[in-house]
Amino acid sequence: MGRSDNRTFMQILTDMTNYKKARYIVWYCTPEDEREDFEDLNKKVLGDLQRENVEKWRLEPDVSKGIQYYMKLLHTEKMKNIYDKMYQQALDGDVQSAKYLMDFSKDFFKDIEGKNELESILDNINLGIEE
Repeated sequence: MGRSDNRTFMQILTDMTNYKKARYIVWYCTPEDEREDFEDLNKKVLGDLQRENVEKWRLEPDVSKGIQYYMKLLHTEKMKNIYDKMYQQALDGDVQSAKYLMDFSKDFFKDIEGKNELESILDNINLGIEE
């Protein structure tokens, strides 16, 4: 996973595990009311494996890491949806939503060094004053 390229999440999951396990991870992390039946996935992708054996995959370190990776992707999307909702409510005058956005932004928009965007900009300004 150390390469920096334009792989899709499925390619990354497949590299972490294998194709069948990657497809299972996506199926497993999809809400039950939105995913296909296990039997359909099993016939089309998994090759008619015993469900009990497939469910044991979740205990394997590579599958567990794959689930964490995929859930992080889903979490980011869910957080974006919450952010959009709070943003709209803040624009409509909801003070609690505005406070949430301020708190959320402090952490979410930090750069790699742990600074928010404004702190990073201010660090790069040279005032010509020697300390």
